[in-house]
Amino acid sequence: MLRRELLNPVRSRAPSAGVTIAKCVAGAWTAALQLRHGWLRAIGAPNYQAYLVHHAQHHRDTPPMSEREYVKIFIERRYNRRGAGRCC
Repeated sequence: MLRRELLNPVRSRAPSAGVTIAKCVAGAWTAALQLRHGWLRAIGAPNYQAYLVHHAQHHRDTPPMSEREYVKIFIERRYNRRGAGRCC
């Protein structure tokens, strides 16, 4: 029974009650964003949205950097400082 259900194409199934294509797309988009966020945190990538929140709270008198500038400075500080790339 289970094997037969797996082999049937998704299109041939009856639509579930209340589930629309828009809801499916929105769910897939949310899952993709969460996966991206988790991946970026795992590799230590900069979080531009967190920077914008911090900047709005603490540095209102100056305009925030663009995302490109922020990432460039983040990478320079992380990898181009003395002892960068060393484990210990």
